[in-house]
Amino acid sequence: MEHSIKARVIALAQKDPYLTVKDLAREAGTTTRYVRTILSEANLSLHEMRRLYARRLERGTGADTQEDVDVKAELTIKKVLGRKVRTDIRSWDDRELFLASRLHRHGSLLGYDQLLTTQELRIGVESESQSLRQLLPLGCQKELEVAGYKAEVLPAPEKLGRVLALAQGEQALRLTTVLEVRQEPIALEIRWLGLHGLVLKWSKLEGELEVGLGS
Repeated sequence: MEHSIKARVIALAQKDPYLTVKDLAREAGTTTRYVRTILSEANLSLHEMRRLYARRLERGTGADTQEDVDVKAELTIKKVLGRKVRTDIRSWDDRELFLASRLHRHGSLLGYDQLLTTQELRIGVESESQSLRQLLPLGCQKELEVAGYKAEVLPAPEKLGRVLALAQGEQALRLTTVLEVRQEPIALEIRWLGLHGLVLKWSKLEGELEVGLGS
């Protein structure tokens, strides 16, 4: 029994290094403390495994195209010109925008999150559970309002499909949330998710859509 738990934890971590210690413990039916012991004894580091995964990901991608998604496993921030990305906000066409992106877990779902904004973003102390919205200036965060959603089912871009373990040509959900401050669009929050088992729920308490898996 002990051997099977060890083998399961190691197999899960190698298959998906973006699982947290808590996720691994739940999937393997053990404790977080024992998971840490298993990883330590096997000389495995989730952080290092994620770095290696990111390198393999980058080696496997070709030239970027506007139709594809430039997938980076770890949090990255870059500047882009509005007309070079899809925003549907015409006033952004000639503006320099900031784009943050990373692989991130929404519960048990692995997704690719992006935040496109007119505000300057800086990478600071960032936790696994932190929303990309928390990279926005504090003044904006306090006044953010959700102005609307756009849900699209699209063929998964090739690079993204590989990362989310989707079959070639399989469709994915692109969920775009429009964020405003004083009725002015400040940011677009974009989440890419596989469709298998996906459930969208309206949270009255949070006033937002929540993503998760069906029971």
